[in-house]
Amino acid sequence: MNNSFYINDIIINSAISALKIQKNDGSFPAGYNGPWNQQDTSVRVTSHWGILLLKAYEITKDIKFKIGAERAYLYLTSKEARPYNYSFYCIVSKDKFTQSNGLIGQAWVIESLIEAYNYLNDVSYLNLAENLILKHNFDDNICLWNVLGLKGEILKIHKTFNQQLWFSVIAHKIAKLCNNSEIQINVDKFFKRLPFFIKSDGYIKIHINERVFQGQSNTIIKYKNKIINISRNKYYNRISKGYLSFTLLALSELYNIEKDKDLWNDSNLKKVILDSLKYLDNKIFFDDKNKFGFQYNPIGFEVPFIKEKLSEYLEGYKGQNTEDWILKQLINHYDFNKMLMIKNTNDENTLASRIYELTRLQNRLLTI
Repeated sequence: MNNSFYINDIIINSAISALKIQKNDGSFPAGYNGPWNQQDTSVRVTSHWGILLLKAYEITKDIKFKIGAERAYLYLTSKEARPYNYSFYCIVSKDKFTQSNGLIGQAWVIESLIEAYNYLNDVSYLNLAENLILKHNFDDNICLWNVLGLKGEILKIHKTFNQQLWFSVIAHKIAKLCNNSEIQINVDKFFKRLPFFIKSDGYIKIHINERVFQGQSNTIIKYKNKIINISRNKYYNRISKGYLSFTLLALSELYNIEKDKDLWNDSNLKKVILDSLKYLDNKIFFDDKNKFGFQYNPIGFEVPFIKEKLSEYLEGYKGQNTEDWILKQLINHYDFNKMLMIKNTNDENTLASRIYELTRLQNRLLTI
């Protein structure tokens, strides 16, 4: 390994390795659903690798990366990946709620379909993504999304904040690309209430604030009481910390495309975001033991993007050097010989595919 390398070098080399593990049907080896250790299908990792291959093609213009990406999207648009033309089949489970991996499983696929549309200039990917968003029910009473079953069932509302947030950000992108007012109306309702959804204790917690469900049905009230107990549990606090950058990443994506929304004027929201970012710099950067942290969520790639996009909003807050974040992720988890991010993790297939998050960052020279 050379002492200096560019981010684009990592992207290209990882794409080369990806082509070696791509299956005949275009899919990639599946991993697990992090917190719950449930067996994934190949949908999630294939969505991630598709984005990386497209980026490698953009950088190099090497046709093999385009062909690899096209094969990945052939799998994603197959009956195996989306058997009933509703939700994508993301987790091997008999539970309807779990099979689609809630909202985030669908958001990851749509994120990838948007990139396929952008790079391959094929509107069918955009149409598929729009159709999938429209099939999801939006609850006007509390302004949150229901999970969509594989066969079109309207399932319960997802209570995980980052899932609701990511799905809304991705839906917002689709609404703008497709000029779809129906989707736009729903996401605007969500963003209007977004500060109300956040539960924070020095950093944003993983579950939606229980006050959102007050006055709702007995079922939701029971869930509210469950959330109160969960928030006191150290295990769920570890999950919140491991997913903190992932949550802020979604807010950064939103700010990047929509700086003028009224929600950014909320002083409490700004404080919560700033406190969370400081918590990442002062606590999470030094935490290598959280299994939901660097070894599952590539925090080292997410924080630099967060700081870049939210710098203006947070009035220039810098904290820990962004290059240190990137290098920490790569040095501890990237195998420079196999050119895959598979070191020091319990889920090599998932972490390897999340190298795609490097594509959000500007190319820069890194030195170890």
